[in-house]
Amino acid sequence: MKPVTQINALSIKPEKIDEFFEADRRYIASASLPKGLIGSRLYRSLDGKSAVRVSQYESVEAHKEYHHSEALRQQIDLLRTFVDSSSPGLYEEAYTTGDFK
Repeated sequence: MKPVTQINALSIKPEKIDEFFEADRRYIASASLPKGLIGSRLYRSLDGKSAVRVSQYESVEAHKEYHHSEALRQQIDLLRTFVDSSSPGLYEEAYTTGDFK
């Protein structure tokens, strides 16, 4: 099985970015790392209007399993109240140019 990366660009509703990040922080603090998730990072745009989440999973199957969990479904429903649009996509690594730490 090959690892996959999900990249999700999110357009946040005006004046809602701080609430979006706080809701996400509360979820991360209360949740345990799901099986099959290698890691995840959330980035805030410099203009405060958008965010990008980059998550890596052990496999497509691990991604599917996590995204069918009830806890995650509830969190996504909550975060939708802050989001105008979202464009998630799954990617596989083509090549590496360096180690990002």
